[in-house]
Amino acid sequence: MRRRFSVSILLGLILVGGVWTALHVHPEMPAEAEAKIRATLENEILLLLIEIGLILGLSRVMGILFARIRQPQVIGEMVAGIMLGPSLLGLISVHGVPHAVQQALFPEANIRLLNTLSQIGIIFFLFLVGLELDPKMVRNRGAATITIATCSVALPFAMGIALTVILYRTTSGLFTDPHRRFAASLFMGAAMSITAFPVLARILTERNLQKTKTGAATIAAAAINDVAAWVILAFVIAVAHASGPIAGIRTAALSGVYAAILFLFVRPFLQRLEMIHEREGRLSQNIVAIIFLLVLASAWATEAIGIHAMFGAFLIGCVMPKGSAFVRHLTDKLEDYTVVFLLPIFFAYTGLKTQLGLLGGPQAWLVTVIIIATACAGKFGGTLLPAKLFGMSWRESTAMGVLMNTRGLVELVILTIGLQFGVINDQVFAIMVLMALATTFCTTPLLYLLFPRRLLEAKAAGAKAGFTVLVPVASPASGRRLMRIADLLSGAAEPDRRIIALHLQKPGDRTTYRAALDEPANDPALAPLMNYAEQNKIPVETISAISRDVPADIARISRDRIANLVLIGFHRPVFSRTILGGTVHRVMTGSDADVGVFVDRGIGDLKRVLVPYMGGPHDRLALELANRLARNAGCEVTILHVVPTNRQNDQRRLDAKGIVEKTFAEPGAQEKVKLNVVPSDLPAQTVIDESPKFDLVVIGVSDEWGLSSHLFGWRPEQIANQSSTSLLIVRKHAALPATVAVSDAITAEARTVAPDGI
Repeated sequence: MRRRFSVSILLGLILVGGVWTALHVHPEMPAEAEAKIRATLENEILLLLIEIGLILGLSRVMGILFARIRQPQVIGEMVAGIMLGPSLLGLISVHGVPHAVQQALFPEANIRLLNTLSQIGIIFFLFLVGLELDPKMVRNRGAATITIATCSVALPFAMGIALTVILYRTTSGLFTDPHRRFAASLFMGAAMSITAFPVLARILTERNLQKTKTGAATIAAAAINDVAAWVILAFVIAVAHASGPIAGIRTAALSGVYAAILFLFVRPFLQRLEMIHEREGRLSQNIVAIIFLLVLASAWATEAIGIHAMFGAFLIGCVMPKGSAFVRHLTDKLEDYTVVFLLPIFFAYTGLKTQLGLLGGPQAWLVTVIIIATACAGKFGGTLLPAKLFGMSWRESTAMGVLMNTRGLVELVILTIGLQFGVINDQVFAIMVLMALATTFCTTPLLYLLFPRRLLEAKAAGAKAGFTVLVPVASPASGRRLMRIADLLSGAAEPDRRIIALHLQKPGDRTTYRAALDEPANDPALAPLMNYAEQNKIPVETISAISRDVPADIARISRDRIANLVLIGFHRPVFSRTILGGTVHRVMTGSDADVGVFVDRGIGDLKRVLVPYMGGPHDRLALELANRLARNAGCEVTILHVVPTNRQNDQRRLDAKGIVEKTFAEPGAQEKVKLNVVPSDLPAQTVIDESPKFDLVVIGVSDEWGLSSHLFGWRPEQIANQSSTSLLIVRKHAALPATVAVSDAITAEARTVAPDGI
């Protein structure tokens, strides 16, 4: 994340700096150089490449910045588009010429080119939105969901119409065309009724609320809302585009006929394409070309009918087969180009049309506040009241109202259409863009207030359960081995033992604008682990969630589930040469539970375990875990007690024997443990020499062993790198920072246990 953020920042600075250098022509610059720059800027293709590079760089930077403050990335990219318009870039003047930079960078001819590219982007984006809209989310819904969805459209629609009628009568400059009054009123109502279903679903997914009662109800209501709002918008555009009532009726009738043709004839053809994909096992370029042709043909048809090209693409997406590998592969092929390349151009075009300077007077800003308040009140009230009437709590009802206020990119699409058809003017367009930004921006922080972390993870009730192992899985390949170690440590015979398999995934780039609701119910990252658990009848609880800070969330979940041990796999950090750096370091130092890092070197039958021991608190934890392995796996344990050569006969040998006897105090345990005292001034090398005789080495972190946890470590751990035996490196939670102090405390305890010498 840091590397991607830094690269984006660098790219943005290079682009901005280069363009500014080219445009900021100094008076002392030679005439030939100035003429060359002007000639370059007059070349449409060269200038278009500069424009697109600037747009992509700035949109990436702003998207990442907003993601870091827990906002949807689309908000940052929307802001980036506005920054390139007259609202910010247009404020920069050169040699006293206002708007010089913006006019030089974005002349009218190139704005037309950007508009063409942005329209193509919107067509394919609406196709992706249609792919996301699964009819199963709409069908077979109870009266509560249908009522909530209907009210969440009807109330803001009615309030938008009423407000527009009032503004026609009370304001000057906003709605001036009396012939457009009916169309403008309908359009404002439709614009306030929209909920951005993909952005809403992503917010729910990132907050891990998609499977809760509130999340499921909101997603279903938003899906129904989306269908209703798009139908209303199509009707509004037909009215605005039509020259009279008869033409409007004709457009509506043709739209209905065309939709029926798609569902009755085109949909079966698409299902045949899906069968070809399943038979061949891949998505061929011929199939992709056919689908693209269908999208373009459908867009042309709806444009010719008189609604808009984007509706044709949306309808093709709706009739595509749902929840199949065919659709997922098609989405993966199309999404990167659409989201990374075309959509930022649409944001830039929208920003070029957004003139916040038109809101200079107090009347305009008052109207802006009123419109935002009306949009929020309509959506919030239209969702909260019916949700409460159908038995939801105030918290759940409020959360649904907040979520349904999400408008995002879909709102910009609608506003651009209204501006193109002349239903709204530039001033109303700017006001509504601010409304879209404000309502979407508020969703995430309000949701955090309504559903703080303490409510997302239920704490264990009553007394603490048996030994609990939390197993975070980063790589599917490590799942089976981690589950085996967790099973042996927790002990099948122990009452109330718990094993919790955890997979935390960072929000993916591919799912920025998608609902991600077609993900399989069983997390593929946990599949090998679960297969092993089923084969060996091991009870496992699974948690799969989205996380922006994986180490912090591992620590939080271990605390919420009262885990005794966090067992994680080995991986080498990018910015470190040690296996105990990076994420592993943060988990070790930030968890309230003991932590074990399993370094797999091809572990086989677990018959012999080696525990290096020098008296520290982490070594004591290694003894305790080895005792569990001896008890549950029946393996033999050898304690390798390394003492300095000049202190072979000191009290430390006595202490080790007492602690071992106390740790392995169960009946029969003494027969499986052996204490081996080895004098050596090179403890790490001693462990390396002894480890090949054993199946597993359980060792505590300490500087004496050359194993210490650092965020950025550049000295590779000797034991971890040179030992050919699998390792379980453990760290005791809340151990005293001074090893000597801990050793002294253990020594005092041991003396009461073993008063006699060896």
